[in-house]
Amino acid sequence: MMKKLIYVIFIWVIAFLYPICVYSQIDDNIDINIDSSDIAFAFDRAVIELYYNNYPSNFERISIEQNYYRSFTDDELEALLNDSLIARRIAIMNVNSPFEYRYNKDVKQWIKYYLRHRQFLGRIIGLSELYFPIFEETFSKYDIPLELKYLAVVESALNPKAKSRAGAMGLWQFMYRTGLLYDLNVTSYVDDRCDPYKSTEAAARHMRDLYDIYNDWALVLAAYNAGAGRINRAVLNSGGKTNYWEILPYLPKETRNYVPAFIAISYIMTYYKELNITPSPPKFKDVEIDTVTIRYSTSLKAISDFFNISYEDLKFLNPQFIKDVVPSTKHQMYCIRIPRKYRMLFYSKEQEFYDSLLVKRDKVDTSYSSSVKSETPPASNVIYHKVQKGQTLSSIASKYRVTVSDIKKWNNLKSNMIYVGQKLKIYTNTPAKSPTSTSSSTTASTSSEKSSQSQTSSSSNVTTKTQNITHIVKSGETLSGIANKYGVTITDIKKWNNLTSDKIVVGQKLIINPTQKSISSSGNKVHMVKSGETLSSIALKYNTTVNEIMKKNNLKSTKIVVGQKLIIP
Repeated sequence: MMKKLIYVIFIWVIAFLYPICVYSQIDDNIDINIDSSDIAFAFDRAVIELYYNNYPSNFERISIEQNYYRSFTDDELEALLNDSLIARRIAIMNVNSPFEYRYNKDVKQWIKYYLRHRQFLGRIIGLSELYFPIFEETFSKYDIPLELKYLAVVESALNPKAKSRAGAMGLWQFMYRTGLLYDLNVTSYVDDRCDPYKSTEAAARHMRDLYDIYNDWALVLAAYNAGAGRINRAVLNSGGKTNYWEILPYLPKETRNYVPAFIAISYIMTYYKELNITPSPPKFKDVEIDTVTIRYSTSLKAISDFFNISYEDLKFLNPQFIKDVVPSTKHQMYCIRIPRKYRMLFYSKEQEFYDSLLVKRDKVDTSYSSSVKSETPPASNVIYHKVQKGQTLSSIASKYRVTVSDIKKWNNLKSNMIYVGQKLKIYTNTPAKSPTSTSSSTTASTSSEKSSQSQTSSSSNVTTKTQNITHIVKSGETLSGIANKYGVTITDIKKWNNLTSDKIVVGQKLIINPTQKSISSSGNKVHMVKSGETLSSIALKYNTTVNEIMKKNNLKSTKIVVGQKLIIP
């Protein structure tokens, strides 16, 4: 009890004596021009983007008729800028934080600047209910003063998609190269600098590294803004002083603004109730959000449509997906954040969602067109598949190059539920093998294999008699290109022409025998590369591997081109 009383007396003594000390130095500080400051420009721009451009549906439009959204009048503003009162409050903030809070003329100018944004401050304070729990949890892990969470307001006005004139991005305004140092990757589809969780982790690590150098939190902020190189020069020019306020005259103009702006916004966020600012929260708080893993490449719009989650909400909660594409693959899966109330719905219908993605993919794949459109497939093409442990309708459909909806229709299934040992009827576009069929449509080209092979062999009754094609080598051609053209293998061409190497010359005549290609007896398939496909996506489609496809086609790299024919083992 006695300790508590002493502490209270200590606070009040400082609160009353501190303003007297401050007044003597207010007029001695370096004058600043807020109107031309990059910090003010960045804040204004971030506010506009946050409330009018990026997330208009997550915040009501500002209404000047609502009392707490209107700007302060000059008289109201003047009453709030009482030097004695502000100094006393900042003194209390200083006692309760390892950061050195000071009140001076520069800080007062920034307080006045931010209070002129009263109609937006209520929104920012409300938005802190979403982001500050993330900041505080991360900062506690790295032993960062929790008050530094207010720095994100200075940097981005809590806009996760804020972008500076210099190209810095996100809540913590990371430049591209600095972001890479702290594992923030940037691709055509994903920018980790806009991810609230990953960027906060990076910001905490960066601040901890800077503190290990300067051992002064104000200098940490200065270095965060200007870079360690400029701070080191300022320390050197000051004669080796290591306190922010002592090296202030040697700092760049914007950095002289930076710490006062931080102190000002810290003051406003701490005493917003006393300043008559009413918070206006966004749709979600941190506890109302959950994270789920997406296993296949899709879009936020597709997720929105299937699970009936607001598209605007998904974009707001997942600002890191800069083109609204979630580029998950087998080797790199991404997580998205959804409103917690949709969590159980997502898990219960997750597989059905992935099945729907497969159906959509099949419908636009011309190599599947015959099986997708066929209402009554020939009975000779039927296969009975016995369900194995771990298999799903999706994996079985992928294996036989059909759709989930087809399998359900052929087997009168009402749901996607199947069981081990169950026999499923599958119709394929490949006729069933017959021991007596020496001449059949097995050598006929499919819709995806129309080439010179189909032009030189009969599509109805091709016999086992050889039907050779003579190909004259042209400039720039290779055995690999010629093999792809005719849907055969390099090994076949070398065998038919008694070649001992892959070397060919312009004008050389090569015998091509499509009816005797090794693929006809090995059960391999030929796939024609389509726009947007990669070896990885093709391997996944046929349940094989990239290495197997490269080996089968004698490919030296993973580069493929549209129209190229690949033999699928």
